[in-house]
Amino acid sequence: MKKRMLSVLLFAILPAHVVTADSQLIDMQLDSYTIKPDKLTVKVNQPVTLRVKNEATFIPHNLVIKSPDAGFDVKLDLAAGKRGEVSFTPTKAGNYEMFCDKVPPIGKSHKEKGMHGLLIVED
Repeated sequence: MKKRMLSVLLFAILPAHVVTADSQLIDMQLDSYTIKPDKLTVKVNQPVTLRVKNEATFIPHNLVIKSPDAGFDVKLDLAAGKRGEVSFTPTKAGNYEMFCDKVPPIGKSHKEKGMHGLLIVED
């Protein structure tokens, strides 16, 4: 009886976004030309959800991870101080670049300033 009440209580208080046991949930930050963490390791054929926050106070950033043949084509644009979320299921093991593709009118791109990282998909 206690287990059933606990289950009902947990179901009632859990957020609408519930990650299953096989899901991979990763929190990320975009800030002053960095991606944190700058190296992610996930499992092939298991859903991935990235919860991303742009920590910058003025500059918009985005997160780009493109490899349609591996099951993902991510581009998440975030205004300064905003949060966003993206989900995908990688279907092919390998190493994939993630970066911000913003380019100011003058100067280097955000990627050239160091805003890039690596997504590692393992079997």
